[in-house]
Amino acid sequence: MDSKTVIYYDGICILCSNATNILIKMDKKNILFFSPLQSNYASNTIENKYVEKMDTIIVKRNNEFYTKSLAAFVVLEELKNPLRYFFYFIPRFLADIIYDFVAKRRYSWFGKKEECIFPNNNPKFLID
Repeated sequence: MDSKTVIYYDGICILCSNATNILIKMDKKNILFFSPLQSNYASNTIENKYVEKMDTIIVKRNNEFYTKSLAAFVVLEELKNPLRYFFYFIPRFLADIIYDFVAKRRYSWFGKKEECIFPNNNPKFLID
């Protein structure tokens, strides 16, 4: 599983869950895998600070970890999405400021679920 691209996301965040659903539809080559930060898989494969804070998306690609806006750009690059070119025009510090602004307000703007619900039988979701 080390060569796979894994996206760790906040499973109770409605914005994060909706973004995950969009990425699944965009992933025509089935190269992305997903793991809620609330899962055992996440607890066993990423640093505890990410699981505790849940304030960023984490992307693992080729045994390297990416967070915040860089993680988003890595995913766009994997999908060959045209939005990936914004990486070259928007300074990372500015993209991270925007990322943090939305991340801090995501629950109040978009809401959150009572509990993390994920498909147990979908091989794209890494749970245990």
